[in-house]
Amino acid sequence: MLEINNLSKKMNGIDLIKDFSLTVNKREIVSIVGESGSGKTTFIRLLNQLDTPDEGQIKLDDETLFSTHESYNSANKKIGLVFQDFQLFPNLTVKENCTLSPILNKELSKEDADKKAERLLDKLTILDKQDVYPKALSGGQQQRVAIARALMLEPQILCLDEPTSALDQDTANRFGELLKSIIKNDVGVIMITHDLGFAEKFSDRFISSAEFLR
Repeated sequence: MLEINNLSKKMNGIDLIKDFSLTVNKREIVSIVGESGSGKTTFIRLLNQLDTPDEGQIKLDDETLFSTHESYNSANKKIGLVFQDFQLFPNLTVKENCTLSPILNKELSKEDADKKAERLLDKLTILDKQDVYPKALSGGQQQRVAIARALMLEPQILCLDEPTSALDQDTANRFGELLKSIIKNDVGVIMITHDLGFAEKFSDRFISSAEFLR
């Protein structure tokens, strides 16, 4: 379980998030909806060590990942992030995009990383694309590669930033079903989205970004 307590963040002296608390359970999809500039992307950046909170606490399964005046704990790698624009490495193949981080961090041998990437790509129905480069993929295929890359490190929480923004309705629905299958592996999902229809259909609950300042 992810537990966020009294999280606060200012930008240029303006409160984006103030005393915000949230829990996310395993096998749960939580959507955060709201207008642009309301702190949604900042929130998931805080969870993923891309920005530092001003105040508050972040815990995962009773282990403190962040607490005011303390450094981030390395265990925060258990929170993964899929960016809105996917941020795949254009000069690497699909499989190389997935295996780069675990190999560089010496978490997996190349052989084990290759096998794991192949299993994930197969599960996401893009194993046949393992040797192609991102530019040859559709938006939906790039998204699945980005998800596979995030899942390589076996995150307990997966954050998604506007995952349906580049998808048509049918592809978005297939992506929603994919999320439902991913959480069966005890993964919790936090999804930032403007798509209220998608959030209502596939989330276990959703909250407004207005809660960041209440």
